[in-house]
Amino acid sequence: MADIAKRTAIPVATGERFINIQEFETIFRLQAARYVRPDVCALGGLTPSKKVAAMAEANYCKIVPHNPLGPVSTAACLQLDAAIPNFAIQEFPSFYHQGNESEMTKEPLVEEKGYILIPDRPGIGIELADDITERFPAKARSISAQIAYDGSVYDV
Repeated sequence: MADIAKRTAIPVATGERFINIQEFETIFRLQAARYVRPDVCALGGLTPSKKVAAMAEANYCKIVPHNPLGPVSTAACLQLDAAIPNFAIQEFPSFYHQGNESEMTKEPLVEEKGYILIPDRPGIGIELADDITERFPAKARSISAQIAYDGSVYDV
């Protein structure tokens, strides 16, 4: 990936599956990406995500937080976005509306002209709906991935 990143003008982004800051350090050392995509939940929260953002800033990389897990993940990502100088863009899954995830919180996230407003309520800015476990029962989700015939990674 580092070799490709050095030979193309197309920016490379990676890090969605990284679970520690050392994996990001390797990307920075090898200059293998111009964007890194920490998953706040997989990485262990806001503290390690902010450390990655600082490392990225020192290496001229922008942050594009990976956000596949619902409104708690989104709210945590938004707090990260507001706290770092090298934020680029926030992934906001379409299933937030299609899957009624906006109803998982007492107050939905507010979107305005293509932007999500940073919640200013306590904590990460959201409060889960009182009936969330009844309306949205937990579903087991595989965390394993498969390798396709072309070497790409996909979730099962």
